Amino acid sequence: MTGILHEIAGKVSEYGFAHLALTFVLLGAAYQCMCALYNLYLHPLRHIPGPPLWIAFPVARTLGMVRGEADFQIRAAHDKYGEVIRIAPNQVSFINPQAWKDIYGHGHAEFPKYFPKGIPHDPHKIISANAADHFRFRRAMLPAFSDKALAQQEPLIKVYVDLLMERLREVAETGESTNIVRWYNFTTFDLIADLAFGTPLQGLAERKSNVWLDNIANLMRFMPVLVMIGMSPIIGLMFKLVAGSKLRNSQANHHAMVAKLTNDRIYHRKQADRGDFMDYIMRSRGQTHELTDPELIANSDLLMVAGSETTATLLSGATYWLLKTPHALKRVTEEVRNAFTSEEEITFHEASARLPYLLACLEEALRIFPPVPLVLSRTVPHGVPLTIAGTAVPEKTIVGVHHLSTYHSELNFHRAREFIPERWLHESTTNPASPFYNDRRDAHRPFSFGPRDCIGRNLAYHEMRLIMARLLWNFDFALDPVSGNWHEQRIFALWEKPPLQVYIKQREI
Repeated sequence: MTGILHEIAGKVSEYGFAHLALTFVLLGAAYQCMCALYNLYLHPLRHIPGPPLWIAFPVARTLGMVRGEADFQIRAAHDKYGEVIRIAPNQVSFINPQAWKDIYGHGHAEFPKYFPKGIPHDPHKIISANAADHFRFRRAMLPAFSDKALAQQEPLIKVYVDLLMERLREVAETGESTNIVRWYNFTTFDLIADLAFGTPLQGLAERKSNVWLDNIANLMRFMPVLVMIGMSPIIGLMFKLVAGSKLRNSQANHHAMVAKLTNDRIYHRKQADRGDFMDYIMRSRGQTHELTDPELIANSDLLMVAGSETTATLLSGATYWLLKTPHALKRVTEEVRNAFTSEEEITFHEASARLPYLLACLEEALRIFPPVPLVLSRTVPHGVPLTIAGTAVPEKTIVGVHHLSTYHSELNFHRAREFIPERWLHESTTNPASPFYNDRRDAHRPFSFGPRDCIGRNLAYHEMRLIMARLLWNFDFALDPVSGNWHEQRIFALWEKPPLQVYIKQREI
């Protein structure tokens, strides 16, 4: 009898547990459905259109991010719904030029930066500092990117541009195609390391990678995991259990290496007054806006990536689109070779003054293949609803201008998906008969806008002009057919950038 009672009790208990579990599942589903209905029909942002599935169930967009497709999906949504769209229940994306001023510009309270869950950020770095620290960092760092600094830095940069030309001459002799992305990365990381630490990485000299390039490659692999961690605390816990200690050790080793490079540059200088980043930044020591040693270390690490990866990306994109556009390649090559009588004449200043079509090609590359293709998110400050590009947006809403969508929109640029450098030439901006006369060029802000725009903009422009001019002076290029669809790549915060195989031939004089 006792056994029968135990059996009945067990079945009742089993039935009760299953019933309880089913109840929780149904309640969870009901809650999600209620949230979806609220997001679609009752949310304060319900008047702004967007992909219904993303608005109802934010996980749908997260899955797009995991696959590296979300930024293209945002572009498609703007094509469908217009200049202002919801890309999440509480997130709005803009492509109207006025949004740059309303969100990122001067003359109003700063919109705080928004950092998604799972994506680490360091408040010691200028890119993620609060308003007060950002002002202090910027005041200390800006002199390193002044015209005076650029004049001192040019001989340092020229060393690596010369070495790039030497390496590519060696490649040309083989007759085989080469991955030009790799050479651009070696060049930009070598020269920024010299400007930041006074220490070359020997990438060009020894044809080898470096820890920053390796970290970027690792980040690209782990970015989907980081996105999923932000989506699910359980996934985050599992990741910490499986790989947490390994990741922490890797971060600690990287920080120790950067700290050593920075401290060696600060306290054991062998070359004084060489005009590099540290020379200028250290002049703030003893003043109210000085950077502490930990802040110098963090921002030196940032400068290595921000000053190298973006320029290498732009040069890669410019090379690809020129090779895909034969008339543009022919015109820019002839311009460079007719503007100078010798390679020694090609300097920062002369490349900017004598090569308007090259400048147009680089500007168009920044538009069609922006190194930062995503949205730089901000949060609407507390207070009454604000108007952004004519749209009322309540406080705490996450807002931003989506670079890729803005630059690829026919609302902003005629024949927006095509590489057409002519749109940036003087005659296109002044002649009403030009098909590009009405292009909204103020929508194009590849270095962002306002008090937090990129402080390295001038250096980046000088680098890319000098490198591209020297390449076109020295070599003829052809695209290897294996890279014929190179632009079809995914985005994980940065472009995936597979190998870009090109044939290089020494110019015949």
